Amino acid sequence: DAHCEVGINWLPPLLAPIRANRRAMTVPVIDGIDKDTFEYRPVYHGRQHFRGIFEWGMLYKEIEIPEEEIKRRKYHSEPYKSPTHAGGLFAIDRKYFLELGGYDPGLLVWGGENFELSFKIWQCGGQIYWVPCSRVGHVYRGFMPYSFGKLAQKRKGPLITVNYKRVVEVWMDEYKEYFYTREPLATYYDAGDLTSQLELRKRLQCKGFRWFMKNVAYDVLKNFPLLPRNLFWGEIRHDSTGQCLDAMGAHPPSTAALSTCHGTGGNQVFRLNAEGQLGLGERCMDATSGSMEVVYCSLGTVDGPWEYSVVSGMCASFGGLSIAFVLGRIWATKAMLSSMGFPLP
Repeated sequence: DAHCEVGINWLPPLLAPIRANRRAMTVPVIDGIDKDTFEYRPVYHGRQHFRGIFEWGMLYKEIEIPEEEIKRRKYHSEPYKSPTHAGGLFAIDRKYFLELGGYDPGLLVWGGENFELSFKIWQCGGQIYWVPCSRVGHVYRGFMPYSFGKLAQKRKGPLITVNYKRVVEVWMDEYKEYFYTREPLATYYDAGDLTSQLELRKRLQCKGFRWFMKNVAYDVLKNFPLLPRNLFWGEIRHDSTGQCLDAMGAHPPSTAALSTCHGTGGNQVFRLNAEGQLGLGERCMDATSGSMEVVYCSLGTVDGPWEYSVVSGMCASFGGLSIAFVLGRIWATKAMLSSMGFPLP
């Protein structure tokens, strides 16, 4: 990234692991720089060390390194293994990067390239290390000062989500079903031609994603368990007014409300899974607040108190909170897809 400022002696610690193993990719500790004052703000404190993982909607997450990694190191300052990285700030042998095929050229603008490179490196014989002795400051913008423009028109669906679909279809094998459980609309997005990427994986003789989950990303499931199947998903429409339930913003907490159905998905596509969790994205409907509060789903959980009656249209929690008169019925998935212009199977 261009909007960065490197720390003192940032480069040698990044290069040393690559000198020892040309199939290693190294990642600095990324601190924050205030976008208004340019104040340098360390992200981690004391002896904290984190590493990159993901949840099933392919959102990038960081957690403290597991005990297995702590025990492997002789010194606290040693580089340590990480399943993924945030993207943009890393060091890698140029020839090795090109041997891996570089980035998938079908990924447009940005989004998903960090996972594509991470999975590719690990599954095809490489390693990723985070390097505590290398620190780089990064200016995090308050908003995106540009649009995807005409490039977005090349994809049917949100460009970033379509990028994620390319990654999961090429690298995640049977685990891709959990991405589609989390983002059911993505099933209908066109990810483009994947032939060259699948041939690349075969030519490089890469391991399967199950191996990656067992040997590298073994701490993902402790925080983001495998998702139960969806019983229902789609817009939740009021029977009388035809309005849709809307999460009213992407950043919890928020209060869901009825709004004009816009037919583009986003904050109006909910899912109810077999374990009673009602939500969208990484957000859940809170049954304890007495109102339609949207909060972050509790880490490490995939269940909830919600039930849905196809006959009555009632969506209620075990605690007695019923929002049937507000929610109406979960609109038939096929009807919703048809209205959004997706071809039906």
